[in-house]
Amino acid sequence: MESRRDNDTPVAEVGVTVAGCSEADARAVLTLLESLFPQNPGTDRATEGGHGATVWVTTLDAAEPARDRPAAVALSDTVGLTLQGGPRAVERVRVALAGHFAVEEAGSVSGDQEQEIGLRLRSA
Repeated sequence: MESRRDNDTPVAEVGVTVAGCSEADARAVLTLLESLFPQNPGTDRATEGGHGATVWVTTLDAAEPARDRPAAVALSDTVGLTLQGGPRAVERVRVALAGHFAVEEAGSVSGDQEQEIGLRLRSA
């Protein structure tokens, strides 16, 4: 039986950048993602650019499919985010988001070992 975990850790890391939304919506999305893909000890949590930040960033370990299904999250407006990492890991995060929000793809760029996709999220 094939393992559902990626063994190549750098490929399993997904950088998440949230922008163009309220701080409350950004924190709601990042908190949800961090509960779906719990961090290893010592991994940085979401950071922001200071008071009045417009960009929030975190790195997820998406080596395995999302875990437990947390409660629904309501957004006050559309949230834009970018996922960047290995193709399988990025897809795991995209699928997890689609389980909680209406997700619209807003462009993508693929390389040999990395993918970047832009998404727009709305409450489902």
